Amino acid sequence: MTTDMTRRGFLAGAVAATGAIATADKKPGTAPFAGPANVTFGVLSDVHLERNGDEDTLLKALAYFRDNGADGVMIAGDIANTGRIEQIERAASCFWRTFPDGKAPDGRHVEQLWVYGNHDVCGWGWHKGKDEAFLKATAIHYGNNRAEVWERIFHEPYKPIWAKTVKGYTFIGAHWGNEKDLAAFLRENAGKLNLRNGRPFFYAQHPHPANTVQGPWAWGNDKGLATIPLEGFPNAVAFSGHSHYSITDERSIWQGEFTSVGTSSLRYIFSQYWRDNGEDHNGIVKQMRILPEGSGRQGMLVKVYDDRMVIERREFVRGESLGVDWVVPLDGTRPFAFEPRSAKAVAPAFAPGAKVEVSRARGKDRRGRETDQVTVRFPAAMPSATSRVHDYEVTALAYHEDVDYPVATKRVLSESYFLPPTREAKSGYIVFAASELKGVGAVRFAVRPLECFGHKGPEIYSDMFAL
Repeated sequence: MTTDMTRRGFLAGAVAATGAIATADKKPGTAPFAGPANVTFGVLSDVHLERNGDEDTLLKALAYFRDNGADGVMIAGDIANTGRIEQIERAASCFWRTFPDGKAPDGRHVEQLWVYGNHDVCGWGWHKGKDEAFLKATAIHYGNNRAEVWERIFHEPYKPIWAKTVKGYTFIGAHWGNEKDLAAFLRENAGKLNLRNGRPFFYAQHPHPANTVQGPWAWGNDKGLATIPLEGFPNAVAFSGHSHYSITDERSIWQGEFTSVGTSSLRYIFSQYWRDNGEDHNGIVKQMRILPEGSGRQGMLVKVYDDRMVIERREFVRGESLGVDWVVPLDGTRPFAFEPRSAKAVAPAFAPGAKVEVSRARGKDRRGRETDQVTVRFPAAMPSATSRVHDYEVTALAYHEDVDYPVATKRVLSESYFLPPTREAKSGYIVFAASELKGVGAVRFAVRPLECFGHKGPEIYSDMFAL
C-alpha cells in the first residue's frame, strides 16, 4: 500500500529556530549542558510498517537512540500500517534486535513506551470479507486481539492507559480510543504517581491534544479529550503524532497550561492543505504534484536535566539534524508559547537583485489532464536569523489605470521545508492554470516568502507577462 492509500485513503544548522532563540542562551565558553542527563528517551510516531523489508528506517532510528544513551523509546501510535499482527511483530523484533532482553550494550535497561494508533487497531478495511479464523490469526482489530497481541509480543500486561517509571520519571501512555479516559486516570492516579511534585512527567497518545501543536486547525486532533485534563498539570509534557506534520515547523512545539510536542512521522510527511504542492483538499484541482513526502522520516531524542529539557530533532534518511535543538526550561516559564515566538520571528527575504521568471506552455495538472499553464519561477529566499522559508505567496496582478489589481493568489511550500537545513532548496516555482488568469491581457507576479508563523518577507516582482 502506498502512502497515498494510507493517509489520503483515510482522509477520502544553517538557521536558528524561533523557539531556540527564545530559550537557548548558551554563551561561548559556558557549559550549560555539561553532565549526563537525568533521563534520555527517543521519540517516534507513525512508523506504518507494512511489508517485509520496510523496517530499515526504524532500525536506523533505534540504533541512533541506543548509541546516544536512550533509557526508553516512545512510539506515539501507528506502529503498523494496516493493523496486521505481523506488522506489530516486526516492529517489536526491531526493538528486541536493537535492545536484546530490553538492554543496551552497556547493560542499561531501555523501556518500551509505545501506544497503539488508529492504523494499529482499526485495520483500514483490508480484512473485510475474511473469515473468523483468518481474522483471529492476523488482525489486531479482531475481538480482544489488541490485548492478546500486546501481551504476547511485548511480554507485559495490556492496559488501555499505562504508567511506567524510567529513572525516576513517570511516563503515561493512552492507546488509541482511550484518550477519553485520561481525565479519570489522572484523578485516580495523580497521588499514586506523584504527578504534582513539580518534576515533568511525559504522556503519549496518537492524536494531538486539541488547540496545542499546530493550533486549532491541526488535522485529526482529539477534540480536547486530553487537553482539558492536562491543563491541570503544568509539568505535563504530551507527545502526539497522527498528523504527520514536520517537526521543522516551529508550531510542532507549544506551551500553554502544559507543554505539547508533535512527533511527526517515521514514514512520510503530511504537507498541509491550501498549498499547490501540498495535500489535496475540497476537490480543488491543483496544477502541481505533491512534494516527495516519503523523503521526510523524522524523530527526536529527548534529554531531561534538572532545569531543562533538550529536544533534538532528527531525520533518519541521511541521519541529519533538522535544526537547532529545542531547549525547554523547567522553571515554569513558557517561552515556547506561540505568541512570544511569533512576535520575535523575522521573515526570510530574497537576496538583492532576485528575479522572477514567467513562462507559458501546455502541461498536465495533478490529475493528469492536459491544460494551458503559466509557470512562475524564482530563487529561494534566504533564511532569516530566526526562520527558514516555509512557503511562498504568489499573486498575479493586472494593471488597471494606476492600480495593481490582484487576479489570483496561491501558496506553494518550499520544496525543502521538511528537510534538514543542509538540503535547503535553491529555487522555487508555482504553476497557474491559464484559466485561473482569464479576463486580463497581461499580469505580473509578486512573490513573498513566509516563515511558519505566517510572517511575510518583502515581495519581488516579475515583468509584465502577456497572456
